Amino acid sequence: MQISFQQLRTIMKESGLPVYRDSAPTTAQYPYIEYEFVNEQHRRSSNKVIADMPLYQIAVVTNGTEADIKPLKDVFNQYGVSYQQFDGFPYDENDSTITQFITYVRCINE
Repeated sequence: MQISFQQLRTIMKESGLPVYRDSAPTTAQYPYIEYEFVNEQHRRSSNKVIADMPLYQIAVVTNGTEADIKPLKDVFNQYGVSYQQFDGFPYDENDSTITQFITYVRCINE
């Protein structure tokens, strides 16, 4: 299902996880969602842009396991949001192992 950026934000918030754009405050509690703009494609007809299609990277940041992405996957599946597979990227933060589980969603803004 194609969704707008505003629909994507609303759906992510329905996961019950806090949602932040670009970066979370230092006081944010794990797990939480961070999203950021990646790029944009255009749908054209007769050499005119009829739709902008921005791509967003969505990361579930956690000090837990892949089980923490389930609430986001559940709402994406409930609303038929097309998303790429999640990839996990661990890193160290303040002597703790933190993992970002990253996916991508393309929106459509007409």
